[in-house]
Amino acid sequence: MGGIGSGVAVLTYLFGGYLADKFGRKKLFLAGLASTAAGLAMFLTERNVAVFASAYGLTSLGGSLAWPSLTALMADKASPANMKFFYAVQGFVNQIGLTIATFLAIFTPQFLESDFDIDLASGYGYVFLVTAICAFPPILYVLRVSETRRPVEHLSLQFDRRMRSILLAFCLQNALIGLGAALVIPWLPVVFSEGMGASDAQVALMITLSNAVVAIGWSIAPKFAELKGSVALIAFSQIASVAPLIAIPHAPFLALVAVVYAVRQFLMLVPSPVLSAYLVNITSEGIRASFLALSQLSWQIAFAASYVAAGYLWSNDYTRVEPFYYAGLLYVVASLVFYQYFRKIKENSEAPERMVQ
Repeated sequence: MGGIGSGVAVLTYLFGGYLADKFGRKKLFLAGLASTAAGLAMFLTERNVAVFASAYGLTSLGGSLAWPSLTALMADKASPANMKFFYAVQGFVNQIGLTIATFLAIFTPQFLESDFDIDLASGYGYVFLVTAICAFPPILYVLRVSETRRPVEHLSLQFDRRMRSILLAFCLQNALIGLGAALVIPWLPVVFSEGMGASDAQVALMITLSNAVVAIGWSIAPKFAELKGSVALIAFSQIASVAPLIAIPHAPFLALVAVVYAVRQFLMLVPSPVLSAYLVNITSEGIRASFLALSQLSWQIAFAASYVAAGYLWSNDYTRVEPFYYAGLLYVVASLVFYQYFRKIKENSEAPERMVQ
């Protein structure tokens, strides 16, 4: 299922951004939302590997279509100077929803089993039912969103030498981040439980805490970016996140593990709205979705390859510390590459070219 989902994501990033730029970001965003909703609805059927793999493929397709389309669509709704604040509000609200949903999805099935004698499988079925229901209202809402239409130009005309250089530099940085992330991040719940003896409830609380901390960070990051500059904030935060990452396997007790994990998540993810705003402000309007999709493609391919290698690296021994150091090294190199190249490229944050619509 994971392999199929990753494969679908890679293929979608190859053409999804181009289609969004050519035919409209709103149309592709709606297609992504519809695909996600259909995939979640399929999880309500009887358990079947083929059906579930197809469902996961649809949700991967939906996410890969929706994210670059949404980010590019939002770029038309705020001035360049206000873009980072706009993305920060969207990220904050999204993260609050993610925090609540993660907590409820993890604990509700266990609560139903212990207090209402509902078996665990049925409890997770209710989780998917609520998730599928929640996937449809956004489609109706997005239908009311306006989109600024612009003349369609051939992408090769807008991906000039300068833009190709920017894209390649960011793809390199993104690939290094993907390589490092896959070595550790997907394995952390298993590391916490199998390697450190945390219960399922403790793991869930740790993840919920980190999500809440990231939400708070997204509400304050744009102000720091205005003080020090977007590129400096992004690079500094990513490098600073390496210390708590490496500290995770060395923390002597679970409470401290939870704290350093939350700090790591805060430092690594807090620049995300600032990064999104920076990228759309240095990218030509007509190729924003294509640029974002292709840069995410580099992350996805690197992540998938590193994920396979990480399985052999861990070798079912979740007390190992080497993967944390390898990931930290890749994060540092990626951040230095990003800073060295992009510190010379100023974002368009002068007088607003477009007013909020």
